[in-house]
Amino acid sequence: MKTIIEPQRELPIIAAADVVVVGGGPGGLPAAIAAARSGMRVLLIERYGFLGGLATAGLVAPILGHTASNGHTPIVEGLLKEMTERMHALGGAPTWGEACQEWGVRFDAEAFKVVADRMVREANVELLLHTFATDVIVEDGAIKAVIVESKSGRQAVVGKVFIDATGDADVAFRAGAPTVQGRDFDGQGESMGSFIHIGGVAHVTEAQKAAARDNLLAAMAQGRFRFYTNGFTGTNDMHLTHFSPNMTRWPGDSTNVRTLTEAELGIREQVWKLWEFLKTQPGFEDCYIQATSPQVGPRESRQVIGDYVLTGDDVLSARKFPDAVARGSWYIDIHCPLGYTYPVHMCIIECPRQAACPYWVAEHDRTMHSINALHPPDEDWYDIPYRCLTPQKIDNLLVSGRCISATHDGMAGARVMGTCMAIGEAAGTAAALAVRDGVNPRDVDVPALRQALRDAGALV
Repeated sequence: MKTIIEPQRELPIIAAADVVVVGGGPGGLPAAIAAARSGMRVLLIERYGFLGGLATAGLVAPILGHTASNGHTPIVEGLLKEMTERMHALGGAPTWGEACQEWGVRFDAEAFKVVADRMVREANVELLLHTFATDVIVEDGAIKAVIVESKSGRQAVVGKVFIDATGDADVAFRAGAPTVQGRDFDGQGESMGSFIHIGGVAHVTEAQKAAARDNLLAAMAQGRFRFYTNGFTGTNDMHLTHFSPNMTRWPGDSTNVRTLTEAELGIREQVWKLWEFLKTQPGFEDCYIQATSPQVGPRESRQVIGDYVLTGDDVLSARKFPDAVARGSWYIDIHCPLGYTYPVHMCIIECPRQAACPYWVAEHDRTMHSINALHPPDEDWYDIPYRCLTPQKIDNLLVSGRCISATHDGMAGARVMGTCMAIGEAAGTAAALAVRDGVNPRDVDVPALRQALRDAGALV
């Protein structure tokens, strides 16, 4: 068995690949498939027993950012379109044409899992599930190996090009690439949250739904619940026979294990209290908690500092770049970083707390946005330049998904899953070109990369 030396001991090498992707979520799954379809030997490392990241482990639905701002023109296709069509064939998503007429791509998380499994296998991606990347070995400004932990023990994975799709920039951070976290004012990032699935509600009438929402809103105003919205009747995923709301909120650093633990316990308790309340509402006597997400969902944590930093101004102006490799259309959607709930939703000038919030006092006339000035122009989009995927200081590393190089405002738009999937497809294609041409990812021929993406059906 081949081994590699990390400080103080020798580790067995479990796998070697041309391209190593860490994280199998919206940023990593398409990266692995794209690199493998480009002829590379690819290894995909995922900490759960299934792929999909927050699409499955977070029950986050729908997939946002697939069409132009406030419009129906697709701006992301490629692997996202293919996955949608394949989920549709299983009854787990609408057709692509139908999805483009809606605000997001609704889908069934279980259908997402099986489609992801099949696409990875068909592309001959080597997959390590139940495997957590814990450290990195760096030599001369390049990653030599990623250290992983699993039931098989502590082992090493070696590769030529690495893609950090962990969402939290874990690989980049441990490799020594510069990162930032949260807003400049106090380092606070957007609040976390978890999705809920509520069953036993197919027979509830619209009048009963409206009455229960009103009663919940009154209870929230009294401080009985810590939800930021009373929209528990939302149906965000594919199936309309249950509710799948996004209404919980928890502040804090999602790279801190104690904060994550507190969030999981606190949100589950909130959800159970919601169930106890709903059982008292006419029409909801048979409701039950069908599922809570296997993990709390971070919206923002570490961002690498890359060769370009995407900004809020880029989002609002629908800025285009000559090295564009993906498109985004989601707006500056900042969930209160301090975790305040109803009537507080987004971090905007019109926040009801105003002078009670130190950030508002310091920044409302400088960097904060009005609720009427959060979106790119209608039927338009902003580009994600390739330079946002190339972190400083580490030569053979690309980042994908929500940990790309962006400001607090910029990431508030680019963090949604449709954009992350487009970024992932670009990252995997770029990694393959880097290996093929024997260059660092930073030196990839960007026009050739853009053409390769177009040839694969992506929109750039």
